[in-house]
Amino acid sequence: MKTSTRTLSFSLIILLSWLAQAADIGFIEKFALAEDRKEALKLLIPGTPDYYYYHCLDAQLRGDKGAVKKHLGLWIKRHGRTEQVKEIQDRQALLDYGANPDATLAHLRRELGLSFSHSRVIEGQKPKHPVALDPEQISFNAYLVRAYRSGDLSGVEERGLEKLDHDKLNATRLRHLLSRLQRPDIANLPQLIVKDLRNKHSRGFGSHNIHRQVTKVQMNELLQLEPNLINNSNFINTYLSKLAPSA
Repeated sequence: MKTSTRTLSFSLIILLSWLAQAADIGFIEKFALAEDRKEALKLLIPGTPDYYYYHCLDAQLRGDKGAVKKHLGLWIKRHGRTEQVKEIQDRQALLDYGANPDATLAHLRRELGLSFSHSRVIEGQKPKHPVALDPEQISFNAYLVRAYRSGDLSGVEERGLEKLDHDKLNATRLRHLLSRLQRPDIANLPQLIVKDLRNKHSRGFGSHNIHRQVTKVQMNELLQLEPNLINNSNFINTYLSKLAPSA
């Protein structure tokens, strides 16, 4: 009997707690149901996103475009162009359609990314546009010119690195090439490494991962091309690792 009484009391507490929460309406309800929205707006903290949002919404409902513009300017200056800001701007653009339809349509084209660049298909008329790709525009050299616009090799994919004329790369592109290579199986790799090491901006042997990937034969060739490497601790440690027996 006592257990049943405790269970009933506990259930009543939960029910009363739920009813108390349900009775507490949120600000949206207060704003929507208020006879005087000015009193509801006084509950908001000035400077917060909700403060600007509901003040803009109230001004739109009253048709006060000046107040909307004022609150939007302060809102964007303090919080940036958030999703709520764009919502208010979209609402205002639609509300202004009757007075300024061109501005509303321009806003929709800009926000939705509409271009309307399609051409009408006319039966029996010969096409005025090219029907074949210009080979010069899709050649390897054409793509290479566009890829080189960045100044380095960021416009070249990994598998495209092997197709480049490595001997003609400038210092910046050569350094970028060496920083991206994962395997030491490209031609003249020792010569390329030495050329980069002799550049005044080089950070020395070991600055690129490919330095540790070269073979023992390539390291001997490096030493012939640049004898001073025998005094480089990074070079010596890498060379010693090549002398270790395999598993």
